[in-house]
Order: sequence, then structure tokens, then C-alpha cells
Amino acid sequence: MRGVSWLFCLLILVSLLLPLQSFAGNQSELFSEPGYRIANYRRPLPDQPPAGERIDTEILLELIKRSNPLLVDVLAITLRPESAEFGLSWLPASPRQNLPGSTWLPNVGYGYLEPCMLAWLERTLQRLTGGDLNRAVVFYCITDCWMSWNVVKRASELGYRNLYWYPEGSDGWAAAGLPLVAGEPQPLPGMTAGEKDTLFDCPATDLKAALNRSDEADKQGVLLFFETHHCPFCRRMRAGVLADPGLITHYRRNFVALALDMESDQPLTDFDGTSTSAREVAQRLGVVRTPTMLFLDNQGEEAYRYSGLIVDPRRFRSLADYVSGGHQQSIGFKTYYKQQQD
Repeated sequence: MRGVSWLFCLLILVSLLLPLQSFAGNQSELFSEPGYRIANYRRPLPDQPPAGERIDTEILLELIKRSNPLLVDVLAITLRPESAEFGLSWLPASPRQNLPGSTWLPNVGYGYLEPCMLAWLERTLQRLTGGDLNRAVVFYCITDCWMSWNVVKRASELGYRNLYWYPEGSDGWAAAGLPLVAGEPQPLPGMTAGEKDTLFDCPATDLKAALNRSDEADKQGVLLFFETHHCPFCRRMRAGVLADPGLITHYRRNFVALALDMESDQPLTDFDGTSTSAREVAQRLGVVRTPTMLFLDNQGEEAYRYSGLIVDPRRFRSLADYVSGGHQQSIGFKTYYKQQQD
């Protein structure tokens, strides 16, 4: 009988511990290593934001009267998956009603952001705040939406210091009897006619499709620009040569260009159609520093790689000519570039 009682106690203990282990496992699957929510975005929210201050409708009304904050709606919608070269468009499932005076920045609240989306968020916030990191900024979505929580964390990491999280969102605003207005999402680069201020396709989630698109358009292959969000040389290139309209046009004649954050675990499709991530692609291709520009032919084979900062537009243009002309098979790039300048 004594053995049976011990066995019974052991079974009770196991039954109590298993749910705790399951909960811990589930929690690890809900957040990325940097602490962003990456799944089940419509769930009950925590009491505390990752940065700034949590506010309710009453406090928000006072804040609007007192400080005229920037109101940012981050509700996600579908992005038509064509590349920036052929045109992008938001495809809302239904009309969006947001708080009066808001700016709608869709999809910036996902746990993983592609480099082009993160750059778009950073540039847009800088434009809307006039570069004032102390400007009061309120992020919201709808009730039980973790995306607003994610963006507060992201904005804090971008250096903004006066942040507010309004978790009740447009639902809470409407429930208080306050008016909502029709919202229009801010355009991504490439959505406006003639606007081509980014070299890279966005979203960049399918390497196999990029190869197919290059082959079908008779281009020379794919350019993979490996970066990280904390790489100062990458940011310098994005602000300089990578934003030059003439160079963008020159590169797009010969390459499909994708930017990959080599520390990101965001799912993407590999060249063979299997599921992978930018981190795994960088590891497989032996990319160890940023920025690295890796040129691949239409079979996915490496044609040339260049690691390091390029700030001279002439050098960056010559790099495209060097690879597209196949000169890497007979001469080094330094020698080729010197010959072009003579």
C-alpha cells in the first residue's frame, strides 16, 4: 500500500508539471530571441508595454489636447506580392476606420521585419516627427493586437523616447462614442508612379521566385545584399549609393536585388523551394560580415561576392558592369575598376 501511495503522489506531481512545461514551450514559440511577438497576434495583451507608457482612452484624449502626439495605426493588411519593379499595392480586406489625424503604417508590427520594411518604418517615423526623437508618438491597432506592442518596442530601439501604447485601439475609441474616420495606408516605395527610391524588392520572401523572375526577364541573375539592422556601413550605403535613382535603374537592368538581414529567422523560400531563413542562407553561403553583396547567376550559382563598404557611386556602378559582363572570370575587380577610371 505504501508503494502504491508513492506512485499515486508521483503521478499527481507529473500531472502538475506537464502543463507548466507545455506553457513554457508555447511561450518560447510565441516570441523571437530579441523579444518580439511572432505568432498568435490576436490574443489578450500584457499590462505593461515593452517601452513607454500604456494609456487608456481618457488619458489619450488629454494627451491629444496637451501634446498633439503623432498617432500611428499599425493594423496589418495584405500586400500584393509582386516586386517593387512591377508595382506594389496594399489590399485591405475591408475599409479601415482609424482615429482622426492618424497615419496608417501597415505590417510594421510583425515580429520579423524584412530590411526594406524596417527601413521604411524608420524613414517614415523620421519624416513624420521631423527627426525629433522626443516627439510624443502613440501606437495602436485594434483590441487584443500584439502588433502595436511590437511597434512600441521597435520604435524604442530606433531611439524614440516619448512613446505611448494605446492597446484598446480603434475598437476602444469607438466604444467610447468617439468618431473614427476612413483610413488610407501609407504607400511603400514603388507604389507611387515614378517612385523608385529603393533598390530592393519588398517583400523579399522567395529566393526561388527571384531566380525565376531574373531568368524570365533575361537578366544576369540575383543580387543578395546581406546586412544587419545594427550595421552602420549598411545604413550608410542605404542612405547613399543604394538610394541613387540612376544606380537603381542601372542595377535593375541586369539584376533582381534582395536585401537579407543575416540575423533574421523570418521564414523565406530557398532557391530549391524549401523553407529556410536569411540566417540559414547566410550560413550556408558562408557570409560572415556585413555588408556583403553576393551575385548569383540564373542557376543560383555564385558569380561574385564583394564584402565591405562602397560609398563611391562610380565604384558601385562598375561592380554591376563587372559582374554582368562576366569580367570576374578573367580579372580582379580592383584591376577592372582601375582600368575603367584610366
